Amino acid sequence: CYSSSHPKVALAIHHLASSYESMGQMEKSIEFYQEALEIKRKCSDVPLQSVSATLMNLGCCYRDSGNLQESVPLLEKAVAIRRSYHSSPHQDVALAIHHLASSYQSMEQMEKSIELYQEALEIKRKCS
Repeated sequence: CYSSSHPKVALAIHHLASSYESMGQMEKSIEFYQEALEIKRKCSDVPLQSVSATLMNLGCCYRDSGNLQESVPLLEKAVAIRRSYHSSPHQDVALAIHHLASSYQSMEQMEKSIELYQEALEIKRKCS
């Protein structure tokens, strides 16, 4: 058995949140992503990619549920973590930027959205 603050427990909670997200149950999904993120932030041995994945998924859930003000800061953190982790252009960075652009698009901030979509596209082209 693992303690409630073990990284494997956080991963299980993350997967549970993902299942609720797939079923369109955003409120439950957000609740579980938040719980997983809290555990991951407390564990020093959790890889940054894992923290970034939970931040990104939580940000996307907030966006998809219409809570755009919560979405953007989480997605910005996910982008920052992925940029710091990957030294060269990487698909993971492009994906996080794409989700951030989508949130700005939903907020009708089209200039910012287009700027980010273009950046994501440039990264994808460099990676292919």
